[in-house]
Amino acid sequence: MLKAVFFDMDGTITKPHIDWAALRQRLAVPTGVPIMAYIESLPSAQREEASAVLEEAEMEAAVEAALNPGAAELLARLRRGGLKLALITNNHRRAMQVVVAKFGLDFDLLHSREDAPLKPAPDLLLLALRHFGCLPAEACFVGDGRYDQAASEAAGVPYIHLVHEGGEKVEGLAVNSLEALHGLLAQGIDTWGRPS
Repeated sequence: MLKAVFFDMDGTITKPHIDWAALRQRLAVPTGVPIMAYIESLPSAQREEASAVLEEAEMEAAVEAALNPGAAELLARLRRGGLKLALITNNHRRAMQVVVAKFGLDFDLLHSREDAPLKPAPDLLLLALRHFGCLPAEACFVGDGRYDQAASEAAGVPYIHLVHEGGEKVEGLAVNSLEALHGLLAQGIDTWGRPS
């Protein structure tokens, strides 16, 4: 039985905004290396400068954010259905809080990169499971990126991928819109992330 739904923020609850390719180029992040891993590997002064650039981009995206169609309605319907809701993002806490306040989003739990190792590590999801007292099969994670999927798989939590127009295809359960997600969740999902 589904008890909790976890959501990624950028690209899932909000429309994609940051040009990650341009940001990686600006920071000179090597191909295949996660941005935060690269920043953390830098000497102190360079690390602070790169972190500031990243946080500026994240804050701008938060201020300019627009909800994905159906996001507010979906959260309200899930709330009425008695499900616990968590927002789990690799973004920094202040930007996350800006988005939550801007749209009056009603989540039971907010986790950002200050709370645990970033996705694709499973730690943020595992923290949420412990917070809600859920087994992995009693939750699901909705995201739009490969780090979301990897974190979900590592935590044993069923994953649902939100596909953007022209976005990369993934194996497993996927929806083309948040409007389509509610019907899928209403059906329930088994521990492998397939309709039950």
